[in-house]
Amino acid sequence: MRYDKDKNWVEMVLRNADVMNTLNGGMSQAKVSIRKEEDHFLITTTAPGVNPDLFKVEVVGQNILLYHMVQFNSSNNGLAIPRVLTSIPISMEMDYEKITAQVENGLLKVIVPFNEPFNGYHKPIDIKRA
Repeated sequence: MRYDKDKNWVEMVLRNADVMNTLNGGMSQAKVSIRKEEDHFLITTTAPGVNPDLFKVEVVGQNILLYHMVQFNSSNNGLAIPRVLTSIPISMEMDYEKITAQVENGLLKVIVPFNEPFNGYHKPIDIKRA
């Protein structure tokens, strides 16, 4: 029983230290995982000290961007700039039009389905003869 209390205490201290580091000007690295499933890629992301409700996912050009906005307040106006957590190149096997994302238990999950050609699309091509 003592071990469980010590383990919980250590985890709490580490989480708080990470948040304090971020608040005091340091930056915590986002944790990004990309896993290939049977019919899609699963991208999971956490960013210590960042409210998961602030995550944003966009397709920009040939990349999937995962980011959140960092708010800077000044006496005149508020300034927000994006902090990119990761940028993932879109490959031919990804169907970028069917990407979905959700936040579950503080974890951002992005599902990138494979496109039709990657799933075994096959088409014979007729050769014209002169």
